[in-house]
Amino acid sequence: MTLPDESPTERQPATPTWVGSASVPPGGSRRRRQWEDTLDLPAAPRTVPLPPEPAAPPPQIRYVPVPQYGPPPPGYRPPPGYRPPPGYAPPPPPQYRRRKRRWPWVMLLLFALCAGCCGGSYAWARPYWVQYPASVQVDATVPGLTRTSDAGAKKAATDLQKALTSDHLDESGFTVTYTDASNKSLRVLVAGATRFITDPTRDLEASVRKLPPALQVGTVRDIDPGTFGGEQRCAAARFDGRSATLCGWADHGVIALAVFPGKSLEQAATLTQNIRGSIVRRD
Repeated sequence: MTLPDESPTERQPATPTWVGSASVPPGGSRRRRQWEDTLDLPAAPRTVPLPPEPAAPPPQIRYVPVPQYGPPPPGYRPPPGYRPPPGYAPPPPPQYRRRKRRWPWVMLLLFALCAGCCGGSYAWARPYWVQYPASVQVDATVPGLTRTSDAGAKKAATDLQKALTSDHLDESGFTVTYTDASNKSLRVLVAGATRFITDPTRDLEASVRKLPPALQVGTVRDIDPGTFGGEQRCAAARFDGRSATLCGWADHGVIALAVFPGKSLEQAATLTQNIRGSIVRRD
């Protein structure tokens, strides 16, 4: 007698026994266990993390110089239909391009600034070292005048000098009297001082304001000092009851006043320049 073949899944054990790791099926342990309940459940797959890949090195950047001007590379052709814009002209190659030279203009500007600075400083300082220090030689001969030692004229010149004195340490006063060569009765009085004068115009105007009211000084007029430089002023006045002209000059080394009785303003201005040029000495 032939028995039918039984597959492993249909064969039932005589006494079912729980084996494996599967959970207890629902219904309690008295439920008839099936063959499938005894099969082991598949284990959950584990994913093992892979080690991090090393960072890729930064790309190497290589500088390739590109000429700014020059012929196009071999085989280069403009794209079809390309036309340069209106008015376009290709730049010249470097060997034919003229560069702007700026250093001559910079040097010229620096030279002009230096020349202006030095020239301005020289023009400002020259009158000081030309006119100071100075001295007066009262015995010098003056054209058109004769030196005299009249006591009355000497006293009048001393009174005139009081309007010129100051407290300068380097000050040295002087007085001198003359007679007119054309009229011996006319006395010319000259009084002054040598010192360092920073502002000749201010000192000369201050000295004129200090003169005694008896001189009756009128409107003061500016006179060209000529080659002597400095400042020169003249004005109508009165001296010993007769008309006269008062003139004065001042520079950075000397200040003086002179009274010319019976002389016009033009004549007194000329005699003042003669006196100044004869008695003043630049040390």
